[in-house]
Amino acid sequence: MGVWAEWWWWCARPGRLPRAAPLSILLTTVLTLISLLFFLNARALNRHPSPRHLLDLEDHDMEGAPQHHPDLVSYIKQLHLLPPASGPYHLQKPNTSDFSQNGQSKRVASILGGKRGGVFLEAGAYDGEELSNTLYLERELGWRGLLVEPDPWNFWSLRKRGRKAHAIQACLSPSPFPREVTFKQSDTMGRIASAGEEASKRGIYTRVKCFPLYTLLLALNTTHLNFLSLDVEGAELQVLQTVPWEKVRVDVLCVEHRHVPEGSRALQTYLEAHGYQLHSTLGDDYIFVRRDLPNVPEQGL
Repeated sequence: MGVWAEWWWWCARPGRLPRAAPLSILLTTVLTLISLLFFLNARALNRHPSPRHLLDLEDHDMEGAPQHHPDLVSYIKQLHLLPPASGPYHLQKPNTSDFSQNGQSKRVASILGGKRGGVFLEAGAYDGEELSNTLYLERELGWRGLLVEPDPWNFWSLRKRGRKAHAIQACLSPSPFPREVTFKQSDTMGRIASAGEEASKRGIYTRVKCFPLYTLLLALNTTHLNFLSLDVEGAELQVLQTVPWEKVRVDVLCVEHRHVPEGSRALQTYLEAHGYQLHSTLGDDYIFVRRDLPNVPEQGL
Protein backbone atom coordinates (compact mmCIF):
# COMPACT_ATOMS: atom_id res chain seq x y z
CA MET A 1 0.00 0.00 0.00
CA GLY A 2 1.35 3.44 -0.97
CA VAL A 3 2.10 6.20 1.55
CA TRP A 4 -0.86 8.33 0.47
CA ALA A 5 -3.19 5.34 0.51
CA GLU A 6 -2.05 4.44 4.03
CA TRP A 7 -2.56 8.02 5.19
CA TRP A 8 -6.09 8.12 3.73
CA TRP A 9 -6.95 4.72 5.24
CA TRP A 10 -5.76 5.98 8.61
CA CYS A 11 -7.84 9.17 8.28
CA ALA A 12 -10.90 7.20 7.19
CA ARG A 13 -10.91 4.89 10.22
CA PRO A 14 -13.90 5.32 12.49
CA GLY A 15 -13.36 8.30 14.81
CA ARG A 16 -10.43 9.65 12.81
CA LEU A 17 -12.07 11.49 9.86
CA PRO A 18 -13.65 14.38 11.78
CA ARG A 19 -10.31 15.33 13.30
CA ALA A 20 -8.33 14.75 10.04
CA ALA A 21 -10.77 16.60 7.76
CA PRO A 22 -9.40 20.13 8.46
CA LEU A 23 -5.86 18.94 7.76
CA SER A 24 -6.98 17.31 4.51
CA ILE A 25 -8.77 20.46 3.37
CA LEU A 26 -5.75 22.61 4.20
CA LEU A 27 -3.40 20.30 2.31
CA THR A 28 -5.70 20.26 -0.74
CA THR A 29 -5.95 24.07 -0.71
CA VAL A 30 -2.16 24.52 -0.51
CA LEU A 31 -1.55 22.10 -3.37
CA THR A 32 -4.20 23.83 -5.49
CA LEU A 33 -2.64 27.27 -4.89
CA ILE A 34 0.84 25.99 -5.74
CA SER A 35 -0.43 24.45 -8.97
CA LEU A 36 -2.27 27.66 -9.91
CA LEU A 37 0.80 29.84 -9.26
CA PHE A 38 3.00 27.50 -11.28
CA PHE A 39 0.54 27.61 -14.19
CA LEU A 40 0.28 31.39 -14.18
CA ASN A 41 4.06 31.82 -13.95
CA ALA A 42 4.59 29.42 -16.85
CA ARG A 43 2.21 31.42 -19.00
CA ALA A 44 3.96 34.68 -18.11
CA LEU A 45 7.36 33.25 -18.97
CA ASN A 46 6.11 32.07 -22.34
CA ARG A 47 4.60 35.48 -23.05
CA HIS A 48 7.63 37.60 -22.07
CA PRO A 49 11.16 36.13 -22.45
CA SER A 50 13.02 36.70 -19.19
CA PRO A 51 16.56 38.03 -18.78
CA ARG A 52 17.56 34.53 -17.75
CA HIS A 53 16.22 33.20 -21.04
CA LEU A 54 18.34 35.76 -22.91
CA LEU A 55 21.35 35.02 -20.71
CA ASP A 56 21.22 31.36 -21.76
CA LEU A 57 21.59 32.28 -25.43
CA GLU A 58 24.92 31.29 -26.97
CA ASP A 59 27.01 33.74 -28.98
CA HIS A 60 26.14 31.96 -32.21
CA ASP A 61 22.43 32.50 -31.50
CA MET A 62 22.98 36.23 -32.01
CA GLU A 63 25.71 36.26 -34.63
CA GLY A 64 24.21 36.91 -38.03
CA ALA A 65 20.91 38.24 -36.63
CA PRO A 66 19.48 41.19 -38.61
CA GLN A 67 20.49 44.46 -37.01
CA HIS A 68 16.85 45.50 -36.49
CA HIS A 69 15.72 42.21 -34.91
CA PRO A 70 13.74 42.86 -31.68
CA ASP A 71 15.36 39.91 -29.87
CA LEU A 72 18.80 41.35 -30.55
CA VAL A 73 17.69 44.78 -29.32
CA SER A 74 16.26 43.22 -26.12
CA TYR A 75 19.44 41.18 -25.63
CA ILE A 76 21.54 44.35 -25.71
CA LYS A 77 19.16 46.30 -23.47
CA GLN A 78 18.93 43.65 -20.78
CA LEU A 79 22.44 42.24 -20.71
CA HIS A 80 24.90 44.77 -22.13
CA LEU A 81 23.61 48.34 -21.88
CA LEU A 82 24.56 49.95 -18.58
CA PRO A 83 22.55 52.92 -17.24
CA PRO A 84 23.93 56.41 -16.60
CA ALA A 85 25.70 56.87 -13.28
CA SER A 86 24.01 58.72 -10.44
CA GLY A 87 25.69 61.12 -8.05
CA PRO A 88 28.68 63.38 -8.73
CA TYR A 89 31.35 63.05 -11.38
CA HIS A 90 34.70 61.55 -10.37
CA LEU A 91 37.05 63.27 -12.80
CA GLN A 92 40.82 63.50 -12.59
CA LYS A 93 40.72 67.05 -14.03
CA PRO A 94 37.38 68.46 -12.86
CA ASN A 95 38.33 72.06 -13.72
CA THR A 96 38.82 71.28 -17.41
CA SER A 97 36.06 72.50 -19.72
CA ASP A 98 36.63 70.91 -23.13
CA PHE A 99 38.32 67.52 -22.80
CA SER A 100 38.58 66.84 -26.54
CA GLN A 101 42.00 66.83 -28.15
CA ASN A 102 41.52 69.63 -30.67
CA GLY A 103 38.37 71.42 -29.57
CA GLN A 104 35.92 69.03 -31.21
CA SER A 105 33.27 69.40 -28.48
CA LYS A 106 33.07 73.19 -28.65
CA ARG A 107 33.14 73.09 -32.46
CA VAL A 108 30.08 70.79 -32.42
CA ALA A 109 28.37 73.03 -29.87
CA SER A 110 29.02 76.03 -32.13
CA ILE A 111 27.66 74.27 -35.20
CA LEU A 112 24.47 73.40 -33.32
CA GLY A 113 24.06 76.88 -31.85
CA GLY A 114 24.76 75.87 -28.25
CA LYS A 115 21.96 73.34 -28.29
CA ARG A 116 20.97 72.01 -24.88
CA GLY A 117 19.70 68.50 -24.11
CA GLY A 118 21.09 66.88 -27.24
CA VAL A 119 21.82 63.20 -27.87
CA PHE A 120 25.25 61.77 -28.73
CA LEU A 121 26.98 58.48 -29.36
CA GLU A 122 30.74 58.31 -28.86
CA ALA A 123 32.49 55.22 -30.19
CA GLY A 124 36.02 54.93 -28.92
CA ALA A 125 35.12 56.64 -25.65
CA TYR A 126 38.41 55.60 -23.98
CA ASP A 127 38.23 56.32 -20.22
CA GLY A 128 35.27 58.70 -20.47
CA GLU A 129 37.35 61.78 -19.64
CA GLU A 130 40.70 62.15 -21.40
CA LEU A 131 40.25 63.02 -25.10
CA SER A 132 36.48 62.83 -24.69
CA ASN A 133 34.51 64.49 -27.48
CA THR A 134 31.27 64.43 -25.47
CA LEU A 135 32.00 65.21 -21.81
CA TYR A 136 31.77 68.97 -22.40
CA LEU A 137 28.37 68.56 -24.08
CA GLU A 138 27.19 66.34 -21.20
CA ARG A 139 28.41 68.50 -18.31
CA GLU A 140 27.87 71.99 -19.72
CA LEU A 141 24.86 71.54 -21.99
CA GLY A 142 22.98 68.63 -20.40
CA TRP A 143 23.39 66.18 -23.28
CA ARG A 144 22.81 62.44 -22.87
CA GLY A 145 23.74 59.47 -24.99
CA LEU A 146 25.87 56.35 -25.24
CA LEU A 147 29.58 55.71 -24.64
CA VAL A 148 30.96 52.73 -26.59
CA GLU A 149 34.34 51.33 -25.52
CA PRO A 150 35.53 47.78 -26.30
CA ASP A 151 38.77 47.68 -24.28
CA PRO A 152 37.95 46.12 -20.87
CA TRP A 153 40.65 48.14 -19.04
CA ASN A 154 39.49 51.43 -20.53
CA PHE A 155 35.87 50.57 -19.87
CA TRP A 156 36.63 49.89 -16.21
CA SER A 157 38.15 53.38 -15.96
CA LEU A 158 35.22 54.89 -17.83
CA ARG A 159 32.71 53.48 -15.36
CA LYS A 160 34.58 55.13 -12.48
CA ARG A 161 34.10 58.62 -13.95
CA GLY A 162 30.41 58.85 -13.12
CA ARG A 163 29.33 59.77 -16.65
CA LYS A 164 25.64 60.64 -17.05
CA ALA A 165 25.33 58.56 -20.20
CA HIS A 166 24.60 54.95 -21.01
CA ALA A 167 27.69 52.80 -21.56
CA ILE A 168 28.49 49.52 -23.25
CA GLN A 169 31.66 47.46 -23.44
CA ALA A 170 31.56 46.49 -27.09
CA CYS A 171 32.78 47.59 -30.48
CA LEU A 172 30.75 48.83 -33.41
CA SER A 173 30.31 46.04 -35.90
CA PRO A 174 31.80 46.55 -39.39
CA SER A 175 28.96 44.33 -40.64
CA PRO A 176 25.17 44.83 -40.47
CA PHE A 177 24.88 42.07 -37.88
CA PRO A 178 26.48 41.27 -34.49
CA ARG A 179 29.84 39.54 -34.34
CA GLU A 180 32.41 38.48 -31.81
CA VAL A 181 35.95 39.48 -32.75
CA THR A 182 39.50 39.39 -31.49
CA PHE A 183 40.38 42.83 -30.21
CA LYS A 184 43.94 44.12 -29.78
CA GLN A 185 44.24 46.23 -26.63
CA SER A 186 46.54 49.21 -27.00
CA ASP A 187 45.48 52.11 -24.76
CA THR A 188 43.95 54.74 -27.09
CA MET A 189 44.84 52.74 -30.23
CA GLY A 190 42.92 49.51 -29.60
CA ARG A 191 41.33 47.96 -32.67
CA ILE A 192 39.81 44.85 -34.19
CA ALA A 193 42.70 42.50 -34.94
CA SER A 194 43.29 41.30 -38.48
CA ALA A 195 43.01 37.62 -39.33
CA GLY A 196 45.83 35.60 -37.78
CA GLU A 197 47.37 38.60 -36.05
CA GLU A 198 47.00 37.05 -32.60
CA ALA A 199 49.29 34.19 -33.63
CA SER A 200 52.24 36.57 -33.65
CA LYS A 201 51.90 36.79 -29.82
CA ARG A 202 52.84 40.46 -29.95
CA GLY A 203 50.42 42.50 -27.89
CA ILE A 204 47.44 41.80 -25.66
CA TYR A 205 44.28 40.38 -27.20
CA THR A 206 40.78 39.75 -25.93
CA ARG A 207 37.45 38.65 -27.35
CA VAL A 208 34.86 41.41 -27.72
CA LYS A 209 31.28 41.54 -28.93
CA CYS A 210 30.49 43.93 -31.77
CA PHE A 211 27.00 45.33 -32.36
CA PRO A 212 25.76 47.35 -35.33
CA LEU A 213 25.39 51.09 -34.79
CA TYR A 214 21.73 50.95 -35.82
CA THR A 215 20.99 48.24 -33.25
CA LEU A 216 22.51 50.34 -30.47
CA LEU A 217 20.33 53.28 -31.50
CA LEU A 218 17.24 51.07 -31.30
CA ALA A 219 18.36 49.95 -27.84
CA LEU A 220 18.44 53.64 -26.87
CA ASN A 221 14.92 54.09 -28.32
CA THR A 222 16.10 56.69 -30.82
CA THR A 223 17.09 56.97 -34.48
CA HIS A 224 18.15 60.64 -34.26
CA LEU A 225 21.59 61.65 -33.04
CA ASN A 226 22.63 65.24 -32.78
CA PHE A 227 26.27 64.15 -32.70
CA LEU A 228 28.15 60.98 -33.61
CA SER A 229 31.83 60.72 -32.65
CA LEU A 230 33.49 57.85 -34.46
CA ASP A 231 37.06 56.82 -33.62
CA VAL A 232 37.46 53.08 -34.21
CA GLU A 233 41.01 52.93 -35.59
CA GLY A 234 40.36 52.09 -39.22
CA ALA A 235 36.84 50.61 -39.33
CA GLU A 236 35.07 53.99 -39.61
CA LEU A 237 33.91 53.66 -43.21
CA GLN A 238 32.82 50.05 -42.74
CA VAL A 239 30.74 51.01 -39.70
CA LEU A 240 29.08 53.88 -41.56
CA GLN A 241 28.25 51.58 -44.47
CA THR A 242 26.09 49.43 -42.15
CA VAL A 243 23.75 52.34 -41.34
CA PRO A 244 20.31 52.38 -43.02
CA TRP A 245 20.42 56.13 -43.66
CA GLU A 246 16.79 56.25 -44.73
CA LYS A 247 15.90 55.35 -41.11
CA VAL A 248 18.60 57.27 -39.22
CA ARG A 249 19.36 60.97 -38.85
CA VAL A 250 22.70 62.26 -37.57
CA ASP A 251 23.16 66.04 -37.54
CA VAL A 252 26.94 66.27 -37.04
CA LEU A 253 29.65 63.61 -37.34
CA CYS A 254 33.22 63.70 -36.09
CA VAL A 255 35.13 60.90 -37.85
CA GLU A 256 38.80 60.04 -37.51
CA HIS A 257 40.07 59.53 -41.05
CA ARG A 258 43.81 58.83 -40.62
CA HIS A 259 43.56 55.02 -40.32
CA VAL A 260 40.76 54.36 -42.83
CA PRO A 261 42.30 51.79 -45.22
CA GLU A 262 40.08 52.92 -48.09
CA GLY A 263 41.50 56.43 -47.72
CA SER A 264 40.21 59.77 -46.49
CA ARG A 265 38.76 60.63 -49.88
CA ALA A 266 36.63 57.47 -49.90
CA LEU A 267 35.19 58.43 -46.51
CA GLN A 268 34.37 61.94 -47.72
CA THR A 269 32.82 60.67 -50.95
CA TYR A 270 30.61 58.20 -49.09
CA LEU A 271 29.22 60.77 -46.65
CA GLU A 272 28.72 63.38 -49.36
CA ALA A 273 26.62 60.84 -51.25
CA HIS A 274 24.42 60.51 -48.14
CA GLY A 275 23.70 64.19 -47.73
CA TYR A 276 26.70 65.49 -45.74
CA GLN A 277 29.31 68.14 -46.40
CA LEU A 278 32.78 68.43 -44.95
CA HIS A 279 32.64 71.37 -42.56
CA SER A 280 36.12 71.41 -41.04
CA THR A 281 39.20 69.41 -40.09
CA LEU A 282 40.52 69.19 -36.54
CA GLY A 283 43.71 67.16 -36.22
CA ASP A 284 42.96 63.71 -37.63
CA ASP A 285 39.19 64.27 -37.50
CA TYR A 286 36.77 65.36 -40.17
CA ILE A 287 33.65 67.25 -39.06
CA PHE A 288 30.69 66.50 -41.35
CA VAL A 289 27.37 68.34 -41.21
CA ARG A 290 24.05 67.52 -42.85
CA ARG A 291 23.40 69.79 -45.79
CA ASP A 292 19.86 70.49 -44.61
CA LEU A 293 20.95 71.56 -41.12
CA PRO A 294 19.94 75.22 -40.74
CA ASN A 295 22.10 78.15 -39.61
CA VAL A 296 25.44 76.36 -39.71
CA PRO A 297 28.33 78.80 -39.20
CA GLU A 298 30.91 78.67 -41.97
CA GLN A 299 34.29 77.21 -41.12
CA GLY A 300 37.41 76.81 -43.17
CA LEU A 301 39.11 73.47 -43.56
